[in-house]
Amino acid sequence: MNRTRALRTIAMAVAATLAVGVPSASAATLQGKTDGGTRITLKRSGSKVSQIRTAVPAMCVETTGSGRTRAGSELFRPPGSFTVNRERKTKALQPAALNQGIEATKNYAVKLTAAGRRAVRGELSVNFSFLIPDLFRPMPYVYSCQGTTTFTAR
Repeated sequence: MNRTRALRTIAMAVAATLAVGVPSASAATLQGKTDGGTRITLKRSGSKVSQIRTAVPAMCVETTGSGRTRAGSELFRPPGSFTVNRERKTKALQPAALNQGIEATKNYAVKLTAAGRRAVRGELSVNFSFLIPDLFRPMPYVYSCQGTTTFTAR
């Protein structure tokens, strides 16, 4: 009797999991351009957006007195998913293009709004810092970097 009851319970649990876990629609891939002219791709499923892939213009300033600067494009690859009509912040340890590909903790901010039936408009921001040691100076060079752009994807 216990064995029959256990099998029945397992069968009901599996059936419930399958009924709830099946997505009703697949994610649509949207493409567009940022204000800087770079290509952006992302996936949208309902009100969730994920896999944002683009590059943002960024500038780095050395903060310990030398006044050095760096400028260029920084890869924008935030982890996780984001909800349309909300702002979300996240961070990840990823290679930084302005740091010669060496990993840095990137702080991402993504603010998305609906721009029609499927289209998405948004603001993207990334910041991070890194240091470069110097043998002839008692302290390293510390750079603080910031990049921001807006986009529309359809």
